[in-house]
Amino acid sequence: MTPEEENVIRRCRAVLLDFDGPVCDAFAGYPAPRVARDMVSRAVDAGVSVPLEIKEETDPMEVLRGLFKIASEWHSEAERVLREAETVSVTEASPTSGAIEFMEACRETGRPLAVVSNNSPEAVNAFLGKHGLASLTLGVFGRSRLSPELMKPHPHLLEAALEGLSAAPGDCLMVGDSATDIEVAKVMGVPVAGYANKAGKAERFRALGSDVVTEDMAELATQLRAAGPLT
Repeated sequence: MTPEEENVIRRCRAVLLDFDGPVCDAFAGYPAPRVARDMVSRAVDAGVSVPLEIKEETDPMEVLRGLFKIASEWHSEAERVLREAETVSVTEASPTSGAIEFMEACRETGRPLAVVSNNSPEAVNAFLGKHGLASLTLGVFGRSRLSPELMKPHPHLLEAALEGLSAAPGDCLMVGDSATDIEVAKVMGVPVAGYANKAGKAERFRALGSDVVTEDMAELATQLRAAGPLT
C-alpha cells in the first residue's frame, strides 16, 4: 500500500462497509447460481415468460433486476425468494479474514461504521447477530424491497447511510469488493477502498479510480489503528 493510500484510510472519519465480500461470503450456504436458478424456476412456475438471457444469468441480483423489468407485478415474490435464500445462506458463512479486526478498529478509533449492501437487511442482520458483530455497526442499509433499481450503483443506499451517520461524503471511506461499489462511491464523492479478493480485481479497481486497493481487510485495520482515535 502506498503512502497516499494509507493517508486516504487514516483521514476518514466514518466508514461505509459493503457486506458480501468484505464481511463474509453471503452465498456460502446457498450458492448464488443455485439461488438464481430457483428464482427463475419460481417465476416460470408462476406463469412469467422468462427470456433466455435471464434463465442463463447466475447472479441473483441480476435475475432480480431482470425479472423486475419484464414482470414488475411479480417483484415482491422474487424479492421474497431472494431474501429468504440469503438469510438461510449466511447462517453457514464465516467472517472474511480481517473483517472483524477492521470493524473493531473502527470502533476503537471512534469511526462510526454502517453496512451498505445490495443484500437484504434481514440477511445482514442475521449474520451480524450470529457472530456478535451488531454492536460494531451504527446501521444496516440493505436492499430496498421497493425496487432493485435502487441497489448500488444507484446512490440510494449510500445517501441513506450518509444521512444515518450524519457524515459528509468526503469524510467517509467506502470499502467494497465490486465495480459497483467503486462506481457509486466515485459518483458520490466518497473516497473508496477496493477489496480485491479475486484475481484481476486489483487492476480493474485501479482502472475505475479506486483511491485504495487492498487484498487484506486486516491491512485496513492496521492503518486505522495507526491513525489513532479521532479528535
